[in-house]
Amino acid sequence: MQALIALCDSRVDDAVRVKCIGALSALAQHADLASLDANRVTASYLIGLLVPGRTGTEAMLQAAESLIDIFADEGAPAEANFRAGNVLAALEGAVDDVRRAVKGIGRKKEGGRELKRHGEEVRDNLVAFVRYRKSLKV
Repeated sequence: MQALIALCDSRVDDAVRVKCIGALSALAQHADLASLDANRVTASYLIGLLVPGRTGTEAMLQAAESLIDIFADEGAPAEANFRAGNVLAALEGAVDDVRRAVKGIGRKKEGGRELKRHGEEVRDNLVAFVRYRKSLKV
């Protein structure tokens, strides 16, 4: 896990970062109690990627999407990390930054149309996820 984080941080290429984030997400979704530390570290790292300018738009979108996937099941053992790490507040705080990032995607660039569509989907999912989690009042 630390190797993936180091690789992600050392790369400038967003495509490599997106793949690293995807792999981290898969590792963080492992549902047993022994994986809670890895889940906590990964979630913290991914939250850091939601900060504008920290990484490219594609990596930011992948981080948001990964956090939704990691914490989709409020009955999973990782829910303790969700609450302790104040992930809901971090995601809620990132909504406007994700909106701005999606708005800034140029459709005329190569792959821009597809990235814009994907970004809008991630943005909508993020807003819905935050709304859903807030409705749980846990």
